[in-house]
Amino acid sequence: MQHLHDDALTLLALGETATDDEAAHLEQCPRCRADLGSFSRVVTAARRAGAGEYDDAGPAGTAAPERSSPASRLPAPAPSVWAGIHRELNLGDDVRQDPLTAGAPATPSAATSSAADKHAASGASVVSLAAARRRRTRTWLAAAAAAVVVAGAGTWGALRAVDPVPGPELVASAELAPLASYSDTGSAVIDQLPDGSRELVVRSSSDAAQGFREVWLLAPDAASMVSLGTMEGTEARFELPADLDLSRYPVVDISDEPYDGDPAHSGDSILRGQLDL
Repeated sequence: MQHLHDDALTLLALGETATDDEAAHLEQCPRCRADLGSFSRVVTAARRAGAGEYDDAGPAGTAAPERSSPASRLPAPAPSVWAGIHRELNLGDDVRQDPLTAGAPATPSAATSSAADKHAASGASVVSLAAARRRRTRTWLAAAAAAVVVAGAGTWGALRAVDPVPGPELVASAELAPLASYSDTGSAVIDQLPDGSRELVVRSSSDAAQGFREVWLLAPDAASMVSLGTMEGTEARFELPADLDLSRYPVVDISDEPYDGDPAHSGDSILRGQLDL
């Protein structure tokens, strides 16, 4: 599966509307959804830090007490940092100036408007303002995305102060495909939690089974396997053993198990997929 590029995910985190293809991919891909969530948290934290938001406001009708935010005590990145970003992203000349030092855009002068009128009257081709605006918006969104990265690197302490509790970190993911005689779809994600433990989150489109559903991690040849537990409903979470080597058991499997008291795999798998370790 071709995942969404980091540039596209950053633009979506900044608020750009997803295309139909991007929306369809995000609906099916747990890894890209997790990456988008991470980018969105960084953007939100950066905006909160830049706005100087605090949890403790002053009395009603009064301003919050003045104090400097962690971000305000940190030096701004040098213009050479933006120059490097501009070069790496191959941005246009209209965003060559460092956005952290650039002033407000100038208001078109009467002379400029008159020149534009003469240009239109001459019969030259006219570019759609909407199309030009879309191009300009995309360029500035790319610049803003890079600026967020710079700001995030320069104000990491401030972001931690705004959002001190780290979230889970994506380790691996898999799309689960149905086996013969089944039509379910599903996904699996392994997250590393802040305490260092790993959690497998499994989702399926249905919870139907002749007996009960059980979740396994299999070796690539299915010669050995580890049972993680039963799955009730369409989502289940399992804490992975600390000594479990995912490289030996990279295949996620959901089986239909009969109520026969036999702990072994029934051989009747509903969904299966390999983690992209």
